[in-house]
Formats: sequence, C-alpha cells, structure tokens
Amino acid sequence: MDANYEYHPLFDLVATVLISAVTIGLTPALSPLRTAVLPVLATLSWHCVAKCPEHILRSAWASSVGGYTLSYLFHYLDVGLLSRWSFELQGPATELVKAYDPPATKHSPSRQHPPDDTILSRLRFGFSVVFSWRFIDTPYQARGLPTLPEKLRRSRGRFLAHTFRTIAVCYLILDAMDASDDPKITEKFYSVDKVAFFSRIRDVSAEEAVLRFFAAVGLAAGLVSVQRGVYSILAFVAVGTRLSDPADWPPFNGPFGAIYSLRSFWGVFWHQINIHRLRVTSNYLLYDMLRLPREGKAIRYLRPWVIFLLSGLLHVAIDMSSGMLPQQSGALRFFLIQPLGIVIEDAVRAVYRAVSPRPSGSVGPGGLAMAERCVGALWVGLWMTWTAPAYLFPVLAKTGSDGGAAGVVP
Repeated sequence: MDANYEYHPLFDLVATVLISAVTIGLTPALSPLRTAVLPVLATLSWHCVAKCPEHILRSAWASSVGGYTLSYLFHYLDVGLLSRWSFELQGPATELVKAYDPPATKHSPSRQHPPDDTILSRLRFGFSVVFSWRFIDTPYQARGLPTLPEKLRRSRGRFLAHTFRTIAVCYLILDAMDASDDPKITEKFYSVDKVAFFSRIRDVSAEEAVLRFFAAVGLAAGLVSVQRGVYSILAFVAVGTRLSDPADWPPFNGPFGAIYSLRSFWGVFWHQINIHRLRVTSNYLLYDMLRLPREGKAIRYLRPWVIFLLSGLLHVAIDMSSGMLPQQSGALRFFLIQPLGIVIEDAVRAVYRAVSPRPSGSVGPGGLAMAERCVGALWVGLWMTWTAPAYLFPVLAKTGSDGGAAGVVP
C-alpha cells in the first residue's frame, strides 16, 4: 500500500460509531476495554478534523462531518466512561445525571430487565445508546424537550408528510441564504474586524447595526435549518423504513415562544442534542473531581459556565474541521459570554419582581405576562446582536475563502 495513501474522513465517522456501539454493547460497565478504546476514538476524531479540509471542499460540509465525529467521541466519553451505560443494567451505572420523571410512553419508566443475553441483543443495545443523544422516552430524556403532536404520533403517513415538508423548507431557507450572499456586504459589514461593537461604537452606523441584527438572526436560521434538516432526513428514513416509530422523533427545536430569556432560549428553544453529555461531563468535573457542593447560588452559575466552556471547546474543534486555525475561531468567545447574559437577566428579573407586584391571573406560560415576554424576546435579540458576530464573522470569512465551493446546499 502506498505510504502516502489517505482515506476519506467519512470513514473516521463510521468507525467511531461502530467501535462505540460494539464496545458499549459487549463490555460490562467497568471494563478496562472501555478506557482502552478512548484513545482509538480520539485518534480517529483527530484524523477526521485534520483531513476534512483536504477531502471536503465546502467548509460547511467539512465542519458537519467533523462535528458529528467529534460529537460521537464526546457521546462515548459520556455513555461509555462517565455514566457507563451497560447491557446488564439497561441504563447508566453512575448517577452523574439523575433520572427525571419519565414521560408517559410505551416504554417502561424505569430500568428494564435485559433481554436474552445474545450478541445480537447486545449490539442492538449498543447502537441504541450510541444513537440516543436526547434519550427519548427514557427517565433520562432532556428536560424541556417538545412533544410530538398526537396526530403525528398516531399516523405514520402524516408524520412522513410533515417531515418531508420540513426537509423542503429547511432546504429552501438554506438555498435562499446561499443565493442572497453578497461578498461586498460581507466584506464591508461582516469582516472579522467588525466583531467588536462597544469599543468602536462611534464608528458603527445605523445600517451596520441593523445588518448585525439580521446576521444574528441569519446565524440562528442557518444553524436550525442545517441541524433540523439533517435530523428530519434521518427521521424520514427511520420511520419510513419502520426502523422506529414517529414517537421516537419529537420536534428538533422548542417553540419560538420560548425565546423570552437566554435560559429559555438555550434550555428550551435550542436543540438539546448535546445537553446530556454536557451535563454529565460538567457534573463529573464539578462534583466528582472538585468535590463542590451540589446546591447554592455559586454552583447555580458555575455549572452553566462549565457547560458553555465545554460546548465552546467542542465548537472550536468543529471549526478546525472546516480548515480554520483554533485562534481564528470565535466559538469559545461566543459561548463563554453567554453565562454573563444569564447572570444579568437573573439580576434584572429579581429586581423587577421585587418592585413590581403581579396581580393574580396576569401571567402566562413561564410566569410572564405577554408584554414581559416581548421585552424578553427583545433582550435576547439585542444580546445575540452583540455576541453572535464573534462566532459568525470568522465562519463567514472562511466560507468566503472557499470560492466556488461556498454554500451549504448544492
């Protein structure tokens, strides 16, 4: 074999999934083989991140392949080594993430007795855990996860039709965003030197401020369309081939009405595919390693900071798979500033509630009146207008350098 031969990074993604599933399915919770597998998966992930820019011309596609590979590595760290899911227990061996009240579903609300101990049943369990990022219909399902409407849950045909429409809408949004891309606008208003805002407030025109706001909206729309589109394609195939039921595929995002605070934006509206592994890893760092108390105001704000730190590091690695250098990525800067916004809004809310009595029956969902929810949505929009460019503008600069290979959809 040619010593210079390089295989495609997609094989890293496939190998990471296969090795993770087989290891979790066939080994007991405390098996040393689980630890031995981690360096193998880390090597595959590193190769994927390093080689994606060489093999995949579109940076958006390269970062997607790298992102999913890194996510499966992170997921293995969670389910394989920290929470230690095992076939014998049909669940985790540790309590790094507590079980929440389970939803009323066809699945048992607690740990089930394992099925017949066969290679096939073990592999089925391993793949089930590896593909369970939100742990649907289990006691460990992400909190705040939206429920699937009953009419879609009961009808496979309606679910497939609804999912196909979702795929089409996501594609059209991405296609429209690609078609409307204007390199001159990007160079003038979305360059990396325009990330700072308050330090150059005297030079910021009204036009730039407005475009900056729409850039933040575009970032959210683009990410939701890509992620929800991929999720919907997988759901369509899985349900269409009867590998799973519609109930196994709840909505990817929460309702737009949840965008009235940063806590609700990140915890309800935004997808929850990373939250289990982020919570498990942060709990391990804070409670098992640092032995910090689980209650109190300090941990209430320290834990989100650690979660956003981990998420920021993950997204820096994802940006690297698109060809960016670590110092070029603005992901860490963007994610690390989010806890500050949560502290600010909690402080403002506490003061507001202390000085503003609330008449009985005047509040809606989330304990907020409609006017308060509108003000909250404005706050989230302004916050993202300030912070999102740190993440977005370096990505736009990298995408612009792709030339004819730029864009998300063909």
